[in-house]
Amino acid sequence: MISTQQIAGESAALDLMLAHLTHDPEAIASATADSAACPTTTAFARQQLAGLLHDAVLAHPSISLHRPAVLGPAGRAWLQHVTMHSPAADTVMALADDGADPRHHLDDAQWIATYAISAVARIIDVYEPDETAERLTQLRDADSLPHLTQ
Repeated sequence: MISTQQIAGESAALDLMLAHLTHDPEAIASATADSAACPTTTAFARQQLAGLLHDAVLAHPSISLHRPAVLGPAGRAWLQHVTMHSPAADTVMALADDGADPRHHLDDAQWIATYAISAVARIIDVYEPDETAERLTQLRDADSLPHLTQ
């Protein structure tokens, strides 16, 4: 059974990605607070974002298992407009360089922000900003459908 915390975490993760995509500080703060509502919600938000980042890396048309999955020019250009704070900013750039988790000690909120920003950059690199917004909105709408909850 899907719990209300799972739905809340997945929804908050997608809301955070959309908020970063549109550079909306109030929406970022709201989605961040929603993802931190409880440990279970936080875990589902982080899991959702890590999965979306992984999927976005694999979706790139030039992906090869024989070389690092370096973030392309469209994603890097988008990152220039994102407000980030260290060490999350350092981690985002490490993920952009090779797509692998760097060795930083981040708390849950920092990892969630890192994965959200990194996933948006990777998706933009494949689909451009407008289609990225459409795809995230479709995922968000599907995620908010009524589920059986505990």
